[in-house]
Amino acid sequence: MPEDGYMFGTGVLTMHVAEVIDRRPVDGVVWVDLRGHEVHPDGSVRARPRHVSVRLDRVTVVRGALR
Repeated sequence: MPEDGYMFGTGVLTMHVAEVIDRRPVDGVVWVDLRGHEVHPDGSVRARPRHVSVRLDRVTVVRGALR
């Protein structure tokens, strides 16, 4: 997801989503609170869970096995 599609971070974000916590409209845009693990460019998964708020219209679903 591009940087302008989520709060509290910089750069492109790729994550394995474990839970959708909440969704809410803000100024006509739906934001979704997620919990999961960040996936690094080499395909490895960050051990520590991450919470993030994302714009639903900026999310791209990628299916595939995690390494």
